[in-house]
Amino acid sequence: MIRILWTQKEDAGPGPRAYPAMAYDSSRARTVLFGGNGDTGPLGDTWEWDGENWTQMADSGPPARFQSAMVYDVQRNQTVLFSGSNLKSDTWGWDGRNWTQLADSGAWPRTVFGMAYDSKRHRAVVFGGTGTAVGDVGADTWEWDGAAWTQQAVTGPPARTCHMMAYDNSRDRSVLVGGFDKLAGGSRGDTWEWNGSVWTQVSDFGVTPCAFAALSFKGDSVALFGGVSGQSGTPIANYKFYGSTWTWNGKNWTLRQHFGPSPRLGPAMCYDSKRGKLVLFGGVLSNGTIVADTWEHSEVP
Repeated sequence: MIRILWTQKEDAGPGPRAYPAMAYDSSRARTVLFGGNGDTGPLGDTWEWDGENWTQMADSGPPARFQSAMVYDVQRNQTVLFSGSNLKSDTWGWDGRNWTQLADSGAWPRTVFGMAYDSKRHRAVVFGGTGTAVGDVGADTWEWDGAAWTQQAVTGPPARTCHMMAYDNSRDRSVLVGGFDKLAGGSRGDTWEWNGSVWTQVSDFGVTPCAFAALSFKGDSVALFGGVSGQSGTPIANYKFYGSTWTWNGKNWTLRQHFGPSPRLGPAMCYDSKRGKLVLFGGVLSNGTIVADTWEHSEVP
């Protein structure tokens, strides 16, 4: 079995933060990071990682926020950021030099939602999350085509928040995992896939039920790291923290290892396709410490 090994790369760069948005810009071979929740509150800075160093690219653009989501649109050569803790329906694009607001309406404002980029159909896909009202948790699916948001009139996963999404390029599916259930508030371990027209539940066991984890396609499978289980809205000390790495091949979840980054919630992760590396940054440890560590994975027999 292939093992996944994690190596800590860099301590200098972005300050400590949880729930930042991160995506890989394949045209420029850069990992882009925006915002997050730092020791003093929401952040609005933009950083890029080239595999060796972090560089701050901008400190202006979208208003500061955390628990947003970001994907790279390969059709339009821009990184796309949507909504977050600011609870605005704003959509922004980053071209490597400047941020441009692309829309200020469409999908309703939300935080702790899932987002993936469907590279076959050139659409960003959003599901669920929490809105402005108490108990306002969605089970809706929206797509961004580069110009406007359109709600997809489909049924699918039960309403949830704090779940994870990534696009499996090898099977042309957006994969959704876990999160907190709307009704019971407990963490889930189900797996769903969106093919652009229907949602299908493909597993209800395997990966440990969790929320606030990191999910990314890594070239041959979807990888999940970290997260917590428990009841949503409880103090951080009541969560069970994980530092394990799982992979999904479209049929089964496989536990790869328990060694690497410390157990945490709210890290960001994406896949550097040029170098064949998962890149992981930040999060909150079980003692409440917000961290600023950068990790990359490698694979060995």
